[in-house]
Amino acid sequence: MKVSALICALVGLGCSPILLVIAEREIGTYAATFDRLILGTAIFLLWNSGQQIFKAKPNQPAEPDITALSLVDIMWLVSTGLAFSGSLILWAWSLTQTSVANATLLDNMVPIFTALGAWILFQETFSYQFLSGLTIATLGVIMIGAEDLQLTSGLLGDAAALGSAVLVAANILIVGRLRLRFGTAWIMLRTSLIGSLFTLIILGILHQSPFPHTFLGWVTVISLAVTAQVLGQGLLTYCLEAFSVALVATCMLLVPVISAVLAMAVFNEQLSWLNWLAFGIVLIGICLSILSSPQKGFVAHKVISASSPT
Repeated sequence: MKVSALICALVGLGCSPILLVIAEREIGTYAATFDRLILGTAIFLLWNSGQQIFKAKPNQPAEPDITALSLVDIMWLVSTGLAFSGSLILWAWSLTQTSVANATLLDNMVPIFTALGAWILFQETFSYQFLSGLTIATLGVIMIGAEDLQLTSGLLGDAAALGSAVLVAANILIVGRLRLRFGTAWIMLRTSLIGSLFTLIILGILHQSPFPHTFLGWVTVISLAVTAQVLGQGLLTYCLEAFSVALVATCMLLVPVISAVLAMAVFNEQLSWLNWLAFGIVLIGICLSILSSPQKGFVAHKVISASSPT
């Protein structure tokens, strides 16, 4: 069940760049990001409310009230909301300052920062097979954009893309920690709301309109919210109950592969033999990581629960 959910999450995230390109024909990237978050908030509100009314398990305890949370819990929630929305904003801005290839390459360093963070913060260890798979998959992602890589591109934009990767890794680590105590809809409702409020402030500073003006525009941003935020991020959060943050982050290297294949189908973009070779390398690396030792490559409950917030 969790494996199927993870696959659906990756496909949902892979749809995000396609829908974002379509949305940008009418509104800006930041506005599309805000719409994704605020519409996602509305959907998760309905989801969370439905769970409270129709519980699958009659004896299941109610989700904690926000007023009963500790200061540490609130800090984690605010941090993950800001980290996620900040990563989207930094990524969008980096594309205006550096090449798409450079931004994509640096933004896909997420698994490295996630594994490093899990090792430093949670003392999680990994098998050599897992680390080998991570390395191979990362090299495959590098190959995807190698043809268009620009070594003399804007350093500020490169730094922004790298910062986006750090924030994504921070978001995964924090959500993995929260997931041990709270439900998926409960977490996503609050982080999506916090992220949308932060993005709205950015829109106000830039004096940009937050909503589309046509039917097609609304269909696009609603699709973006459903596929990327609800299915993508929502199911990713759901899977963090069973899989380690490092494994989930490594599997996320499939997202640019999925996006490239979708772009070929939707926009008729051409893929070179090097692209297809890189896709195969990414798949091999991820398979190695998945087949690594379960104690070190999959479940991280014991490691993370030792430092769960009180």
